[in-house]
Formats: sequence, structure tokens, C-alpha cells
Amino acid sequence: MKPKFSLAEIHPLIKWTIIRKARDADLAASDYAAMPDYPMADQDRPVFLAYRQGLRDIPDQGSDPDAVEWPSKPSFLK
Repeated sequence: MKPKFSLAEIHPLIKWTIIRKARDADLAASDYAAMPDYPMADQDRPVFLAYRQGLRDIPDQGSDPDAVEWPSKPSFLK
């Protein structure tokens, strides 16, 4: 889940640290579904993979932590 910064004047490096921690938590929270024996509908697999790739691509979105676009979590994930 995209973090919300309570203070706008937080240094960008601190914001990026918070963003990476939130991104890592989202990846870890969806690891269970990446297991090969996890039951997932065939049409859901590409959506799931795109979500995880979107999370991994967050640091590559530029230098402005306030402009980060967070991928939408698929509704079928817990």
C-alpha cells in the first residue's frame, strides 16, 4: 500500500526508504501466491505477475518520491 507522508517536508531520501519498505512488505504479503502449487485461475496469473512487476518497478519511476504510481492490488489477493 502506498505510504502517506504526514509531513510534506520529509527529505526525499527518507521518503524513498519508506516507499521501499512499503513495497517490500507488499511483495512479501503476496509471496504465498507466487508458489507454483498455489491455486490461481489462469486469467488471474498475468494480473498477479503485472502487479508484482509493478511493485518491483517502483524505484525506477524517477527521482520524485511524491510522484510514485503504486500498482493496484488485485482483488483476488488476500
